[in-house]
Amino acid sequence: MTGRLARHVLVIGAQCRAMGALTRLEQAARELHDVLTDPALGGCRARAGEYSSLLVDRELKPADVRRAVELAVQQAKADSAVLVVALLGHGFTPPQQTELYFMVSDSTTESVLSAVDVRQLLAAAADEAGVDGVIALVDTCHALGAAPDAGQVAGGIRAGRTRLSVLTAAAADQPARDMRLTFALVEVLREGLAGAGSEVFVGRTLTEELRGRVSGQTVGWMEYDNDPFALESLWLARNRRYHGQWAADEVVGPLGRQELRQAVEMWRVQRHLPERLTRTALTELHDFTLTGPVEDETSADWRIRVGDVAGALVECAQTGELLSSVFATELTSDLLRAAGRLVDFPPEAAGAVPLRDLLEYAALRAQPVNGARWQGLARLMAAVEHQVSGGEDAQMREWAKQHGVITEFNDALAEFSQSRQQQEVRLVVSLAGAWADWPEEVDAWLLLGQSALPARERFGCESADRIGVGKAIKAALDWARSRLPAPELLMYVDVAAPAHLLAQWQPEEEKVGHYLLGVNHVVVARWSGRLDPSEDNAEINNTARKALNAMASCGKVPVEWVGPAVLGDQPGLEHALMAGQYAAAVGLDHHPQDLHEILGLLLPYAPIILWPRADARPANGQVQTVVQQNWHHLPNGFAKAYRSRWKGSHADCPVCLGDIRAVWHDEAWLNFCRPFENRIVAALEEEL
Repeated sequence: MTGRLARHVLVIGAQCRAMGALTRLEQAARELHDVLTDPALGGCRARAGEYSSLLVDRELKPADVRRAVELAVQQAKADSAVLVVALLGHGFTPPQQTELYFMVSDSTTESVLSAVDVRQLLAAAADEAGVDGVIALVDTCHALGAAPDAGQVAGGIRAGRTRLSVLTAAAADQPARDMRLTFALVEVLREGLAGAGSEVFVGRTLTEELRGRVSGQTVGWMEYDNDPFALESLWLARNRRYHGQWAADEVVGPLGRQELRQAVEMWRVQRHLPERLTRTALTELHDFTLTGPVEDETSADWRIRVGDVAGALVECAQTGELLSSVFATELTSDLLRAAGRLVDFPPEAAGAVPLRDLLEYAALRAQPVNGARWQGLARLMAAVEHQVSGGEDAQMREWAKQHGVITEFNDALAEFSQSRQQQEVRLVVSLAGAWADWPEEVDAWLLLGQSALPARERFGCESADRIGVGKAIKAALDWARSRLPAPELLMYVDVAAPAHLLAQWQPEEEKVGHYLLGVNHVVVARWSGRLDPSEDNAEINNTARKALNAMASCGKVPVEWVGPAVLGDQPGLEHALMAGQYAAAVGLDHHPQDLHEILGLLLPYAPIILWPRADARPANGQVQTVVQQNWHHLPNGFAKAYRSRWKGSHADCPVCLGDIRAVWHDEAWLNFCRPFENRIVAALEEEL
């Protein structure tokens, strides 16, 4: 289950002939109902029908009120939900008594049978098994008389194991006027409540605020909570004034809440989470799973799971504090997202609060089944350290020792360092001279890291066709390997080609020696137009850098998908490109017949372009879904996918990643292109 739990509401506004019409009753009831059913505030479900969630009528009978409450209780029971009940209108207490009676059309103060006993009504609603709690708002004269005493609640079917909060408009001996409580409450909930947390509760903070706004009557509240296993607080509305994303007392993000909620609901039937998951609450829950009673328990395994998740979330909070302390000046959202990509977390793992959300993903989703307890966290922490400096920090290493994952931490650091070193060694092969067909020669550069100037060589093609280019690439590979210091390996090859070749050619499938190029190398296709010194590429590369930075900070897959209608209007598409509409990643949801023309149009504007192969099976939406699922592995993930495709591993898949082509210009490629955009190629070659 994800998101918040179901909540139900019933607002009743009743007129009474004997007491005179309340002119503002209907307005008050409607505004209160609007606030309570607002998804951003009360979050309750509106309900239609004969006894809808808003019931305002001059001809209500006592049976109507009881039936409306009964149906609302049944709905709340079916959803294990909280029920909010509001009674607006006239009320009276019999002589020498304090019990409140809610008055309807024919009620009189001389007959309790003509009205509704509110205490009994609320006590019965809260006592219904399955209802997660009742919040009552009573805006009548003598409203305090609505609050059931402890004996009424404790003597019910649930033996008092229930919860009830009541907000009242006046003392038991006071009148209430002009729906003042309701209008003040609506105003507070719409504005937000200062001094409260992320939710507004019926309690002291709200009551004191209302007392300051309501004159001439005493606003009061009562709370009864004797459900030892209820884990969700009785919040009335979300607090609009609460702006904290990771408040000091609330340490759990969406993923942690989801995992803990699922475990708790499987462990104990109809039990839910508190809305404020503080570290103290998590620690208490963890301790309860170890020492608490086992009544109402569905499975001991789920008890263990709840304890594990609660303990992991406490550890995430503590680890977050450690990282914030150790890397106080270096830690940024972009750095954390880069660390998440390094450990192959999906983009959404970074969430709205990257530090908190990445730690939760590491502890709850990236934990190997048979690995050490904190292996997922150890890898993420190593990735953060690697992104910061690539060095070692004593506090990080001490954390790894204390958690029994020093080997995993060291292995991760070594893995990241080796991967960075391998990716800095690249062979770039350019077919820029292929103006109309295949080139007569190819250029090659060997990159050995950012500090060293690339070595350059030119290789002639035996024939100006695909076979000739394949042999030239083989010669470039041999040349590059001969220049590598032992024991360096050449694993990454960038192939830059013009649009008409990119549309028809898969360079990783070129035979070079005994193997296809992509068998032993990660091949990334690039556009050779960015290497053309005759073009003014500085502008398009600068725009691409901005787009890549924005994409790196995006928690979602930043691909703009276009279909036949958009591609069929090339003048319109060109105008949209010039207007900056497609500045990031563009995906074609089909393989167009004029692909080379489409690529020629898109490549100067979009740093990343994806499309399905011509022989890919048609499957609506599958291309987008595959890219969505694999985005965090790209572009290097294509190499593994293509190898699997060659082996027939995905023969039964409608569409797999191996069916998707891409031209990819990342930050490393744009850095390689910088000398070309500045038109100093000749000078660079002389230095080489």
